[in-house]
Amino acid sequence: MTKTFLITLGLAALILAATTVVIPPTAKLEQIAYKVEETTIKIQGAGFATLAKPYVTPGEGYVYAGMKIEFLGAYPSIQIGADGQLSKTFDQNGFVSAVYVGPDASKVTLVNTAKDQVEVKVRVTYTYVKASYIPLSGDSVIEVNVPDGKLAQGFNAMARLTIEPYAPYVVKAVEKPDGTPATVYRVEPKVVEINTPGKYKISIAQGAPMPAAILVKSLSKQTATVQASGQLAVTGAEVGVPQGWRLLGYAVFAYTADANIIGKEAAGDISIEGGLVDTITDVNQNIIVRSVSYLVPPVWNFNIRYKIALVYGEQFKVSTNLPSAVNVIYIPIVYKEAQVKWLPDRALVNVTEAELADGQWTAIVMQLPELARIVAVRTPGNAMISNATDVKLVWGSGLRAASISPDGRQAYLVVQIGDTKEPGVYTFMINWSPMRIPVVDTKGRSVSYLSATADKFEASASAGYVEVKIYKPEPFTMDISYKGVKAAQVVVNSLVAKPQPVTLGIYNVKVVVVGALNQPISEASVSLEGFPASGKTDGAGAIVFKDVLAGTYKVNVDVGGRVKVSQDIEVNGDVEKVVKTPIVAVVGGVPITTLDAVATVGGLSAAGLYFALSRRKEPVAEVEQI
Repeated sequence: MTKTFLITLGLAALILAATTVVIPPTAKLEQIAYKVEETTIKIQGAGFATLAKPYVTPGEGYVYAGMKIEFLGAYPSIQIGADGQLSKTFDQNGFVSAVYVGPDASKVTLVNTAKDQVEVKVRVTYTYVKASYIPLSGDSVIEVNVPDGKLAQGFNAMARLTIEPYAPYVVKAVEKPDGTPATVYRVEPKVVEINTPGKYKISIAQGAPMPAAILVKSLSKQTATVQASGQLAVTGAEVGVPQGWRLLGYAVFAYTADANIIGKEAAGDISIEGGLVDTITDVNQNIIVRSVSYLVPPVWNFNIRYKIALVYGEQFKVSTNLPSAVNVIYIPIVYKEAQVKWLPDRALVNVTEAELADGQWTAIVMQLPELARIVAVRTPGNAMISNATDVKLVWGSGLRAASISPDGRQAYLVVQIGDTKEPGVYTFMINWSPMRIPVVDTKGRSVSYLSATADKFEASASAGYVEVKIYKPEPFTMDISYKGVKAAQVVVNSLVAKPQPVTLGIYNVKVVVVGALNQPISEASVSLEGFPASGKTDGAGAIVFKDVLAGTYKVNVDVGGRVKVSQDIEVNGDVEKVVKTPIVAVVGGVPITTLDAVATVGGLSAAGLYFALSRRKEPVAEVEQI
């Protein structure tokens, strides 16, 4: 009876642990450099002129982001075209007042359709952006310098920080480095825009996600009076929020006027405070009154003060230390998640009759990640809106406001204003770019032999990256396999164009098989259980498996079908494993073990033992574990 020796050392079960990688929510910080030029272009009858981006860039790391062309007059004979993305704004008479051109367009062409020469006055703003992505985890403070370095002559600077709507974070405050409130910025819960050079601190706190598609509604305006040196506090209880809606905030207008003799002007100010205050305008204007002749001397100073702000949150306060009363108009703004069905190339937003009640106006607002571009909106009545930014369309007895942002990430469309309304299904045509996530090893080299699956979207893999076909703005989970072995579970919380790479531990494993006397055992079959790696040892008893995924495996060694040894191996770097067997010799391909050698004590030589063993052909009937 032939004996097969099975030696098992260490753990009895294979341990494989896929890496969990979390791509966190991010804040996108854009350092923006822009250059403004005004010029007059003479275009001959039936002729054309072109505008191209400037050759001079603002500085290292800045990428061209497009241009805005404002027409300083009405030019009905001028047609505009571009060899890339183009969006237009129209004035109240229907003439083009501005054109936004994307970074994919190398030039803009102005065509004069008239017979006579036209002089076109334009203001052109060229924009460059340097973007960075800041991972968000818990409350944090982001320091921003505007500009972030020296810019080329003629360029101005601003900065914008954007948190993705579905991320559970909001802007809490914008301050100067010493902690005092900053005053020169625009802000909302997910966006900060800073237009004045300086140093700033932006505080970000955990907060509620915002749906990508929402309905926004303005309720009826409220009025109040703040007495001299008094204050008004609005808690939200004064607002009748419709069922199913949430209070977003308020549009607040505080104003006063007074007349004083020159030199006796009243000191003081109006203050609007709340959770997050975006000051739209702050005016303090003095008007000296006098007659044409000397009949009425310029003694009276009429002072007009007003402040307009958007306040986000349920509460706000208006206070004044002026000697005159302050009038306040505030308009509650509410929102709710829209009923939306996401498809690979569009989003269908259903607006019901009930959702259009109880408001001064109602609008659909869509805000998408940078992988998406809204190209058109179709109304229930089949009106199509495309290549249009901040336009007013004739609608019923009034105007309908609509816009698709120049970068295509945002859009709004009024669906009810007063008694004019249009319920039904609105179709947002969307071009989604696939999300490509790089996959590298610990040395930064691209990894091949990948495959991938995702829980919500279609996923595929190529050499060096996995690709996910996103079509709705929400986080997802993906599994990445390497050579058929699950290597990483990736939790994606940020749908950005340039995500962080997924790093896999991939190393070389050398296995050396030796006998009882530490002699090399050649032609031994070696494999890794749980990973596709196998082969035979060389004359030195060694075999090298290249590009093995990090993990814990079993090294299985089989010599001549008689001796089988298994040992655990931990792969977390290039590693060498020596596997010792009880073999004292291999004669004619048949391993002779220490147990076999006991037979020689009875007078059987090694050669005789070999012939005896080699003649035994029956299957294994006994397994001896050592």
